[in-house]
Amino acid sequence: MAENETRLNSNLFKQYQKFGFDIMEYLADFIEIAKLGEINEEAVNSVDGPYQYLTLPNGSTILYTSWYLGQPFYFILYNSRGEYILELDLARLVCIEDRFTWYLAKPRNSESKNILAAQLDLVLTPSDYRAWVNHQKMMLKQGEKINKEGFLLAEDSNWKELVEKLTALILVVLFRVYPKKA
Repeated sequence: MAENETRLNSNLFKQYQKFGFDIMEYLADFIEIAKLGEINEEAVNSVDGPYQYLTLPNGSTILYTSWYLGQPFYFILYNSRGEYILELDLARLVCIEDRFTWYLAKPRNSESKNILAAQLDLVLTPSDYRAWVNHQKMMLKQGEKINKEGFLLAEDSNWKELVEKLTALILVVLFRVYPKKA
């Protein structure tokens, strides 16, 4: 229990928690008719389960949640039928002096991999980026594995550029792959 309390009280943990809530709020503002759920304080305090959800007009859902074995800070995208599409690991987001770089993990699921490949470049991630992410993951108690390849979402971007790129990707994934019915 003490280890979890230490993690919950760390500045890095609080900052990434805030990044996630800010992203969810940005998405809700951008997609004006999307419904942003209340923050689940119990899940936030236990680092277990969905912290917040966003329901889009076509019935798709984005969960800001912990994921496999209680690892914090993931966005999980589900289509309108409740089927998993894609996960985005927020702990891979690197912030240095208000500049953001984010290489998305290469999914194991071939459909998810194809979705990302259609939108982003799969590239070798720089060794300094991998080292930074490994350190963050260790500090966040989120595992330490990061592959040498990733899909480049944003590099040396400001916050506005980052959330705009992320929003564009999410909208393409949710609406292009699983379009609204006429």
